[in-house]
Amino acid sequence: MMHFIKLILLFSTLFVLASCGPQLEIQGDMEQSRIILDEERNLLTFYIRLENTSNLSSPNLFAKFELLNEELVEEFGQETLVFANESQIPEAFKIGANSGFFIGESFEVEQTFAEEVLTDAVEVVIFDEAGDDITRFPITNVELETN
Repeated sequence: MMHFIKLILLFSTLFVLASCGPQLEIQGDMEQSRIILDEERNLLTFYIRLENTSNLSSPNLFAKFELLNEELVEEFGQETLVFANESQIPEAFKIGANSGFFIGESFEVEQTFAEEVLTDAVEVVIFDEAGDDITRFPITNVELETN
């Protein structure tokens, strides 16, 4: 019986130690991320900076932009825009250990938007190949490009 209890303690300890290993830590840099509206060229750009603050490189990650404002949903005809290549295939990326990564995605728009409409109107969602969210954060900075 004592041997059995020691065995259970050993497995419990190993389980706790295994679950305390290095964890992937990806987060959005809310200070550097922004929406840029270029009224002259009718472009809306999502400029996103991500940080990996762990000692692990990330697996393949993907990004999507959830539109939280009705005017943006009407403009794009959908509530979610996926970071994709020209063929509309979701674009995978990896973030090295202790480093950053930038995503820039521009969309042509028919109308112009007030700064207040764009503030907190887009939430960035970073997810893995299984579709599980790794991190999500709102874009709070808006820049209006005027030439």
